[in-house]
Amino acid sequence: MGGRNILKLLTFLPFLAYAYFSFTGQLLLQVNPLYLIALPVAAALVLLLSRNLWLFIASLAATNAAVQLTGGSGSQLFFFYFLLLFVEGLRTSSWRYFFAVGAIVTLEAGSALFHLEDTSFPFGPLAAFVGFAALAYLFLRREERHRQALELSLDRERAKYHWLDPLVSPRSQRLAALKEKTYSVDADILYKGFVNLGFETLNVHTAALFLISGNRLHLVAARSHSDRIKDDVSFELGEGLIGYLAREQKPSLLSDLGADMDRLGYYTGKVEVNSLLTVPIKSGETNYGILVADARRMFTEYDQTFLVRLGSLLARDIQIARAYEERHREALRFSGLYELAGNLLTGLSEEGLIDRSFELVRDLFAPDAIGFARLREKEGAKVLRYEGTNGFDKGFRFDPERSLVAMTAKHKGFLKQRDMTKPGLYRLGPGEKPAVNKTFLGIGFEEDEKTHGVLWLEKQEADAYSGREGKILGFTAALLSAAFLRVRYHEELARLARLDGLTGLLNHRAFQEELIECLKKSGTVAVFIIDIDHFKRINDTYGHPVGDMVLAKIAEVIKDKGIAARYGGEEFALIIPNIPSRQMIGRGEEILAAIRRAMVRIPEGTIQVTASVGGAIYSKDARTREDLIRAADSALYAAKTGGRNRLVLAGK
Repeated sequence: MGGRNILKLLTFLPFLAYAYFSFTGQLLLQVNPLYLIALPVAAALVLLLSRNLWLFIASLAATNAAVQLTGGSGSQLFFFYFLLLFVEGLRTSSWRYFFAVGAIVTLEAGSALFHLEDTSFPFGPLAAFVGFAALAYLFLRREERHRQALELSLDRERAKYHWLDPLVSPRSQRLAALKEKTYSVDADILYKGFVNLGFETLNVHTAALFLISGNRLHLVAARSHSDRIKDDVSFELGEGLIGYLAREQKPSLLSDLGADMDRLGYYTGKVEVNSLLTVPIKSGETNYGILVADARRMFTEYDQTFLVRLGSLLARDIQIARAYEERHREALRFSGLYELAGNLLTGLSEEGLIDRSFELVRDLFAPDAIGFARLREKEGAKVLRYEGTNGFDKGFRFDPERSLVAMTAKHKGFLKQRDMTKPGLYRLGPGEKPAVNKTFLGIGFEEDEKTHGVLWLEKQEADAYSGREGKILGFTAALLSAAFLRVRYHEELARLARLDGLTGLLNHRAFQEELIECLKKSGTVAVFIIDIDHFKRINDTYGHPVGDMVLAKIAEVIKDKGIAARYGGEEFALIIPNIPSRQMIGRGEEILAAIRRAMVRIPEGTIQVTASVGGAIYSKDARTREDLIRAADSALYAAKTGGRNRLVLAGK
């Protein structure tokens, strides 16, 4: 045993000696608490200011001494244990927290046992202390998880656009970055951001991203509840289960892995997961890899839809990122294009994208007119914006076949017309105003599978643009294509994030947001909370799949009755803005009657369900959102305790 270890042992001896005297009750006296209150107060302050282990033990001993000397568990200073424990839980790790709980309970119980002839054993105070310790620990851990979740959410948001940092920084920094020959996308942050988003949103056991390099798959990012993820996973495309699914390039959902568990290839040992969900990371004909998620629960169609959208968005981001690297050398010559391209890709609205594309081409080409049109299957062709003389109004519809713009949409690459004032040439079709400009330079791009966009420039001089300008415009169109797709996917992901996966109604968070907006804009707002009667009995009798059918049926019944949401479990909520209070009973009874008529068909026959409904109206029953929900919830409770299958309004 080294000298340092002996010194540590000797340091502990005074504390061990003190613990012996405290445990055996030799400190148990009846000193006036006012004389010793400074000890626990000082101990709490020390714990707030320091995390030193020795000071922690000394603070614990000082508080125990004050309690023991003033009567033990019956002391007025006993409550300082609660304060000490809460402070310790805020500041340090779990093991010190539970050590403090164990030490306090042991010392107080021991001192009481040695004095049973003088007093009864303090079951009450010790039970209250242990209960408080458990509740405080759960509360503190929950707050810690919320803090970590917030940090992860912020990291995820940073990760989405971190690789565009050189483009959204000040102009001087952008131009300096352009001169760096080694410029590249921070791919790790991009990949981890998407993996974390899938992991947190779907609440899976493991989320992982594999990318293709040559003919091999490589694990580039993973997040898991397991510590058995392999550090360096690589296998041939087509090898093993993941390799096979990556080669197939189709979304896959395996509900019962069974023996296939051993073929996953990214765990070092046996892990209990039951289902696997994979989606290809693919853009056009280019296959970048595969996004994988496994879980102990069964995946739903909502999970698959979300992961498919996430995979599509990731594919576009990878495409954009790699396009930036490929175009870096060319961008060195066109710093203005490179600068504005970053602004273009960070736009998340259609109008914003068009604004930035017009700004970009004005700076690069100095045209006399700019136009932007969209051609969509079944909807035809129309102008979204035109700036110039003898132009077209927004929404102007034209023939999608007989015009330069229509030809541009079908043409691969840019289309140039040296003089469009010649007879038989039209920008949009016969009957348009005569063109005052001669040169036409246009580029088409795909917004999605069924939609083409066309951006075109006009110049008064004939043959004003060369093939070089056409190539630059082509690069702009590639960015526009990716940017419009990004807008579509962002809109779709935002929509899915507001919906309950089972019922398709608004989720709880979206319900609260809608209620806030309604209270701002409407004079009166009614809230009905609906609870399915005896839903647990339905689950226990017929099983959870039938229970899900019942929830979906009720959602179908109420979705047109107002702003409908799944409030939680078997509870639903309805917001009805601008409703007179005299109509509350009628609307509530209408909801009840519709639910009573709903029949859920199962192999054994049909199930008829009933519900209890509580309602309240702003501002008659409440002045705030919280009070309005509380009033409706109280009315629901009255409906349930009053026999169920009925409506109760607040204040009735």
